[in-house]
Amino acid sequence: MEAYKDSVEHLRDELSRLDVLLQRALLVARRADAASAAEEFRGLVISEPEIDALVQAKDFFGERWRRQDAMREELSAIDQQIEKIHQDIDERRKLTDAAGTWLALPWIAQRFNLSPAEVDVLLLTIAVELEPHYETLYAYLQNDVTRKRPSVNLALNLICRNEGEKIAARTIFSPSASLFANRLLDLVEEPQERNAPLLRKSLRTDEAVVAFLLEQPAITSSAATLIDPAAADHMSELNTSTQEQLRNLAAYLNRTDRRTIALRVIGQSEVALTSAAEALCTSLRRRLLLVDVNQLGTDEAYVSRLMRDSVLWGAILAVRERETAVAGADSQTVNQSLTLLWNALRVFGEPIFLLGAESAFVNIPINIRVWRMEVQPPGFTQRRQTWEAALGSSTGEADPARLADTFRFGAQRIHQTIDMARSLMAVRKATEKEPEIQDLLDAGRALTSPQVSRYALRVEPRYGWNDIVLPPEKAQKLRHIASWIKFRRTVHRDWGFGQKLSRGKGLNVLFTGPSGTGKTMAAEVLAGELSLDLYQIDLSTVVSKYIGETEKNLSAIFREAEQTQTLLFFDEADALFGKRTEVKDAHDRYANIEVNYLLQRVEQYEGVVILATNLQQNLDDAFLRRMQEVLEFPFPDAALRESIWRGHFPKGAPTAADINFQFLAQNFKWPGGNIKNIVLSAAFLAAQESKPIGMSHLILATRAEYQKEGRLAIKTDFGPYYDLIARSA
Repeated sequence: MEAYKDSVEHLRDELSRLDVLLQRALLVARRADAASAAEEFRGLVISEPEIDALVQAKDFFGERWRRQDAMREELSAIDQQIEKIHQDIDERRKLTDAAGTWLALPWIAQRFNLSPAEVDVLLLTIAVELEPHYETLYAYLQNDVTRKRPSVNLALNLICRNEGEKIAARTIFSPSASLFANRLLDLVEEPQERNAPLLRKSLRTDEAVVAFLLEQPAITSSAATLIDPAAADHMSELNTSTQEQLRNLAAYLNRTDRRTIALRVIGQSEVALTSAAEALCTSLRRRLLLVDVNQLGTDEAYVSRLMRDSVLWGAILAVRERETAVAGADSQTVNQSLTLLWNALRVFGEPIFLLGAESAFVNIPINIRVWRMEVQPPGFTQRRQTWEAALGSSTGEADPARLADTFRFGAQRIHQTIDMARSLMAVRKATEKEPEIQDLLDAGRALTSPQVSRYALRVEPRYGWNDIVLPPEKAQKLRHIASWIKFRRTVHRDWGFGQKLSRGKGLNVLFTGPSGTGKTMAAEVLAGELSLDLYQIDLSTVVSKYIGETEKNLSAIFREAEQTQTLLFFDEADALFGKRTEVKDAHDRYANIEVNYLLQRVEQYEGVVILATNLQQNLDDAFLRRMQEVLEFPFPDAALRESIWRGHFPKGAPTAADINFQFLAQNFKWPGGNIKNIVLSAAFLAAQESKPIGMSHLILATRAEYQKEGRLAIKTDFGPYYDLIARSA
């Protein structure tokens, strides 16, 4: 007798024992049907002799067992054969244990505290998943060709030897029994039956359990991700303080009872949160089963199966609450999902990780053991050192300090960025060997910017310093703002001013002035000068009528923008950052809560925030106090307007000699936005006539702008060109 080589060989022996059990049941069934004239239609018709036999029976309940008593001698030989197979299996299992070979079925029986009878029920159920001929046997034994899976009644008849055992064994099939509480099996009703009694319900398992018993690759729900974290260095995605805390926590968990623990892993960076969970699993020699809370749903069976899968595959279930995901989900549904999660935690007793911000998972029941730790991504110094090591001697024009300041990446994302930068460099110029700084900046933003774009419109900077026309003192102030952004690393980090500030390390700028005076253009100039991504916040996707949703959306914007120090541009900011009002009803109170939250989040953001408004007086005073710079864009005077008129003509645009820029600037008091519209409209009029852009085209385009604004085109404005518009009317 030899030890088992693997779980499949052991399972084959267990199924051979099941085969003998089925032979015993078939013998009893055939003896009962020996007098049936309609045996060839067994399961399809109910014959009159069959009805007569049922009516004449003295005791419906005990009839089966009296029939077996009458067959005692015939069944005795089969029972001895079953016992012999059972003893042989036990002997081989002992040899297998001594050899140190792991077997799946005994492990399941021990981990889930299954009795021998429950193991037999499990075998009976998985048999149809391994060999189709069991379906035929089950249909025959259940006298119904449509019932191809074992019923509770069939299972009880196989594992029991008298009516007393059958009554007692019903507890095996209760919802709280191990097979069903741990979701190894499910009780299901056949399609043609509704509200069937327990005995007629069928037994079913899923692919994950079968795969585990066959030692096949892990199978989990499509909504969950099974991660083997040992393949990567996840500690490099965390700062040194967090790394030390994780090592201490892992050491403690390895030597203590960690059952029924909900570990709250708190942080703002999703990469840091996931990396911390993976690092812990590596130390605990476990896999990680990751799922978002909004994907749990309200199906108790599904949540329990996730917990069961974590047990089967040696994983720890990590539930992640992402504000961007939860914001689109029904809060009541999420609460129901979490209730199911707490119930499953109590049943399985396995530890779980809860990943999210401080505001996530706030209503954990008091009878759950809650542990807590905060995680932080790598700091500036650590990021710079990682960039330097990753770039090596081929740094070239790349500035590790600038890259570390721009991107809050850990080691894995840094290497990913460098790889992508090499591809961008190859597409741009195949002869280059190493990526330039712009390639690295473009690659880093490409890996993060799509997240921000859910709530914002990406603006490609097209303007430079020569394009924007401002009074000298305003232009100087705009350059000062650019210097603030360019040298903030020197001031905050090198000179130590950042150590004095718990928040407010970013730059918050307010642009005020009439519409069309250049506020958006100035934001583009800053973004282009400093190589920053510019995102104009789309208020229609951010502001929600549902309480708390606006804050969640804004939190997602700021958190994701922090990864790349994105320039966030809030146009018409007074609609979002308006003054707090006296609380007269619940709506006022929650509106004020939104403003208070925005005050905090803007101040915490370490990137650049530009608020643009036409009505500065409508902004809350607290916002104005938090603005490092306020730049007013005045309505341009005649001299500035002439520069704006000239500046809107590209060098390659064909122009006629009759354009009178001085007349246009003196007579038409337009801001830059309207002038841009007029010049562009005139260009299309000229192209339609296949002529250079001339004064006539500009006058007609100006008249159209008057009409759009609802203004009358009067002779004093148009002067000698009034007859031109009168003829075209």
